[in-house]
Amino acid sequence: MRYYLALTCLIWLSHLVAFPFEHAYSQAPNLTSQNQTKTSKVGVLAFRGVDVTLSNWQPLARYLSDSIPGWQFKLVPVTLGSASHEIENERIDFLITNPGHYVTLAERFGLSALATRERPSRNSDRNLLEYGSVIFVKKQSKISALNELKDRTIAAVSPDAFGGFQIAWNELQAQGIDAFTDLKSIRYMGFPQDAIIAAVLKNEVDAGIVRSGLLELIASEGHLKLEELRVLNANSQFDYPYRISSRLFPEWPFAVLPGTNKKLREDVLKSLLNTQSEKVSRKYKLRDIWSAPLSYDAVRSLIKSYNHRTSQNDRISENINYIYAFYAVLAILVSAGFLIAFMVVRRKNTISQPAETTESVIQDPELLEVRDKFETLTPREREILILVCNGQQTKKIAEELHISPKTVEYHRTNLLQKTEAGTTAHLVQLATRLGYDQGVSLG
Repeated sequence: MRYYLALTCLIWLSHLVAFPFEHAYSQAPNLTSQNQTKTSKVGVLAFRGVDVTLSNWQPLARYLSDSIPGWQFKLVPVTLGSASHEIENERIDFLITNPGHYVTLAERFGLSALATRERPSRNSDRNLLEYGSVIFVKKQSKISALNELKDRTIAAVSPDAFGGFQIAWNELQAQGIDAFTDLKSIRYMGFPQDAIIAAVLKNEVDAGIVRSGLLELIASEGHLKLEELRVLNANSQFDYPYRISSRLFPEWPFAVLPGTNKKLREDVLKSLLNTQSEKVSRKYKLRDIWSAPLSYDAVRSLIKSYNHRTSQNDRISENINYIYAFYAVLAILVSAGFLIAFMVVRRKNTISQPAETTESVIQDPELLEVRDKFETLTPREREILILVCNGQQTKKIAEELHISPKTVEYHRTNLLQKTEAGTTAHLVQLATRLGYDQGVSLG
C-alpha cells in the first residue's frame, strides 16, 4: 500500500512539473512555423531594367507571401538570355515573361502556363489580355507606311524579343518586307526598351520597335511627349486603347517549371485567380491581375515561322562565311607571299637596317584606332570573334557556347558595328592582324 501511494505521488508530481513546459510549448506554435518557412523564387523578365522590374513586381511577391502559408516569394530579374541559365541551374520555380520567350522555353524545358496577365488600361476602363508591337518613327520623318521602311535603319530589342521584334517581323512579312534582307540594318539595343525610343528621337535610327502600351507608360511618367512620335500602320486595331501596329497576341503568362512542388503550384494558381477580387488588388496595390491561361497556339505558330526563316538565314550565312573564310585565307597567303618577297629584297639591299617589328606595326595610327574599337568588345563578343576567326559557323558557335543561333547572329552584328569592319572577311583580317583571333591584343 505504501509503495502504491508513493508511486501515485510521483506520477502526480511529474505531471505538475511538466505542465508549465507543455503549456509554454503549446502557446508558441508560430515559432515552429516560422522556422519552416521556405523560399520560392519567381523569375521576371526585366524589359525595363532591374530596378523598375523589382519596383513593379514587388507587390505581387508580397501578396503571394501573405496568401500562401509557409512560403516566402522572392523576385529574380532575368533577361532573354539569362532565363535559361536560371532554369538549368534550378534557381527559379516560376517565370513571368513574354509569350514568345515562354513558348521557346516551354519547348526546351517543359514549362506550363498557370495564368495569363490581365492589364488595366490607362486609356479606358477595360482590362487587356492581349498586346502587340508598335513600329514608330519621329514625327518629322518622311516615312508614312511600313513598306517605306525598305533600305532604312530600325532599332529593336533583340532577335529573341517577342514584342520588341518578332511580332513586328511578322507584320512586316505580311506587308511584303523581309526585315533581314530589305532593311538597311537592324540595331539590337537590348533592355530597357526606353533606349529604342531615345534612339529614334535622336535620329540615330529611322524607326523603332517596342511593345504596345510602353509609349503611353513612359509618357505618363513624364519622360516622353507622344506627339513627338508617329506610329506606322496605326489603323491595325481600331478598338485597342493603345497605339499599335500589329495584330494582337496573348499577354504574358505566369509559368511554372516542371518539378515544382504540387501543393505550392496549386496554391499559387488559386492566389493568382483571387487577384480578380478588387479588394485584394486594391489592398496590395497590384499593377496587374491574373486570369485563367489563354491559348498560346498563335504564338507558337509565329515562333515556328520565325525560326524557319532565321534558319534559312543561318544556312545562307554559313555559305557566305565559307566564302569569306576562303578569301580571308587567300588574302593572308597572298599577303604572306608579298611580305616574304619584300623581306628578301630588303635584306639584300640593306642588311644593316633592322627588320620591322610587330611593335612598329602597332604604332600605325590607323591600326591603333582599329585596335581601340576592338577593345570595346564584351567578353562574350570576344569569345564569338575567336570562333569566327577559327572558321566556326553560327550553329557550331551556338552549340559550343550553349546559346541560340539568333543570339550568335546578334553578337555577329554587334561585332561588325563596333569594329566598323563592314564584312566578316574584313573583321577576320583585322582581328588576325591585331591578335584578337587568339583572344589577346598585340598592343
